[in-house]
This record gives sequence, C-alpha cells and structure tokens, in this order.
Amino acid sequence: MTEAQHGPAASLAQELESARELLECLQQEQAHLIRADIDALANCAERKTGLVGRMNGLAAARLQSLADAGHPATEAGMLAWLAQQQDAVRGDWHALLALAASGKELNRTNGLLIHQHINRNQGGLQALRGGGQTAVYGRDGQQNVRTAGRSFVAG
Repeated sequence: MTEAQHGPAASLAQELESARELLECLQQEQAHLIRADIDALANCAERKTGLVGRMNGLAAARLQSLADAGHPATEAGMLAWLAQQQDAVRGDWHALLALAASGKELNRTNGLLIHQHINRNQGGLQALRGGGQTAVYGRDGQQNVRTAGRSFVAG
C-alpha cells in the first residue's frame, strides 16, 4: 500500500467526510432548535458527540501519520507536508479548514439559540414563581394560595 492509502492524506480524506457529516448535523440541530423539537435534539446531540469523537481520532491518526512521514506533528509540519503534495490533497486541507470555520460559526449560532430557549424558560419559571410578587408556585411545586382579607378564628 502507498503512503496515500495510509499516510496523512488518507486521514485527511476521512476527516473531510466526517466534517461534512458534522456540518450537516449542526444544520439539523439548528433546525431542531428553531422548532424546539426536544426529542430530535437529543438524537442529534448523540450523533454529534459520535462525530466529534471520530474526528478527534482521525486528527490524531493524521498527526501520527505526519510524524511517521518524517514531519513534526504540528501545524507547521502539516504545512510542510502539504507543500510536497498534489493540488487535490491541498484542496482537501483547505476544504477541511473551511468546513471547520463553518462548523464553528454554526455551533456559535446554535449556542445562542440554546441560550434564548433557556432565557425563555427561566422567564416562564420566574412568572410561575411570582416574579417579585407572591409566587403562584413555590420551589416545592405546590401552589401558593394567598387569600386577601383578615384571618379569624372561630371558636
């Protein structure tokens, strides 16, 4: 087998495919967040975790292949190795970097959507707790009933 089948290029091709899958997953996550589809979000989070784990493993394999090819397992080593490669391999690297940037931005946007949901839920809880006035529900989940007027004891 050649270096292209086992070297950094092989890991790079697999990373690129995984990055495309992760980007698709982040786009689906965003759609689920917009629709507040909690069940779909749970499934999406599980898939995302698996993809990130796979990508971390592939990146580690790429760095090890880079070291095996006689280059430092660093960004500088990757750039030196890429300088010796065909345009297609360099194109894959640039595509991976572009997908990573897109994924980072999608993840940031999804985080903002999550915080909006959290704030909305906290606002609803605050309203149920009374929002500075007499609480409708207490921390124990029981309804607080306050009556207006005087208390009296019959006896």
